[in-house]
Amino acid sequence: MNDHETDRPHQPSPLTLDPNKQYLDLQTYTELGQQIMDAPVCEINIIDTYYQDTVAHNVDEAVYKDLICYDTIRQNGRIYEIEDLAKNKHYKDQSYVKSSPYFQYHCSAKLTNKTGRTIGSMYVLDTKSKSVSKDQKEQFQQLALLVMNTIELESQFRDLKTKFTTLHESIHKINHDVRTPISGIVGVSDLLLEKKDHTEFPTQQITMIKEAAETIINIIDGVLEDLNTDNYEYQEQKKTPFINSVEQLKRLFRPPSKAKEVSLTFVNKVDASLDLPRPLSLKLLQITSNLLSNAVKFTPPNGAIKVTMTHETDKNMLCISVSDNGQGMTADQLMDFNKGTPVARAADNDRKESVGQGLRFIKEVVAQTGGTISVKTGQNNGTQFLVTLPIPVDNFEKLLSSLQENQNQREG
Repeated sequence: MNDHETDRPHQPSPLTLDPNKQYLDLQTYTELGQQIMDAPVCEINIIDTYYQDTVAHNVDEAVYKDLICYDTIRQNGRIYEIEDLAKNKHYKDQSYVKSSPYFQYHCSAKLTNKTGRTIGSMYVLDTKSKSVSKDQKEQFQQLALLVMNTIELESQFRDLKTKFTTLHESIHKINHDVRTPISGIVGVSDLLLEKKDHTEFPTQQITMIKEAAETIINIIDGVLEDLNTDNYEYQEQKKTPFINSVEQLKRLFRPPSKAKEVSLTFVNKVDASLDLPRPLSLKLLQITSNLLSNAVKFTPPNGAIKVTMTHETDKNMLCISVSDNGQGMTADQLMDFNKGTPVARAADNDRKESVGQGLRFIKEVVAQTGGTISVKTGQNNGTQFLVTLPIPVDNFEKLLSSLQENQNQREG
């Protein structure tokens, strides 16, 4: 092997590239590189595991790229400059030097990622021999750093997009796998409710089973709607009465609280005429159901749970309070909750361990609505969660109109 020959880098780029694809986000950098170095050609090359690819360039062909890119990577310094290619023994016999386009000047900068691995180079070529200033070289080096950051960000974006697509497909599969047996429960419940003799299967209990199964299906639908919607436009969604959500929560949590001998009280001060878009209604169910589930779980027998729902018309907010007189949370648990990390709870009254993902999930769902959540607690002094959720503008205006009508009727 001659001293000007080179093998491929020992650690090729881990980036996944599309052969011959122009990365349009990098074109601006090549144009800026031309201006900084006052050169007609600027290119960005990346050495992949199996091939070298020009991911951004401003000439039709790059037959000269191989040797230049490899030699740049071999250099110890950050900048590799050759003022006259025709006088350099490594390049004077190259076709692009001794014939058209007759390149004479070359300057390149390594593309090195955050782990220290050099994955390619950014270089300029000129048809005249010359020498550029130190400032120009420094600016060109800084430009190469920006290029490397852009390439890494684009690679991360593509990886995340792939992972999201996989997650999206997995959720749809889970939807199918879960929906089928739950739909079966709903169907069997309907058949039992159609029977005239309900002595063996009481109507009330069967209805509760059916409604609980339908709630799970609704929550699944809400998750799928979030996945399939680019934005959170409440106004374009179907509306459901707010009171329906309250009644659904009562039917879901009165049986388990009764079984544990815990009193459950609902205080609803929200106007009966309020309708909520379906996505917000489902998120309200998700948030309150998780809070109530925790309250039932960590409240001892003969304890008490209270759910209060109000509206603040001046702030355009729904306010939900879920309080209990259970074991409460420690200072460390409260800190974890405020930081958004899993809140591991001690064994509850049924000796069941909690891995702590539920409260973090609640906090994420509240954030998706643009609302807030806070907690007041003390060890062995119970817990109170306070949640605020923004009411969509059209419902807010409807509510104000209803309140104004009620006020006029009272005054009349």
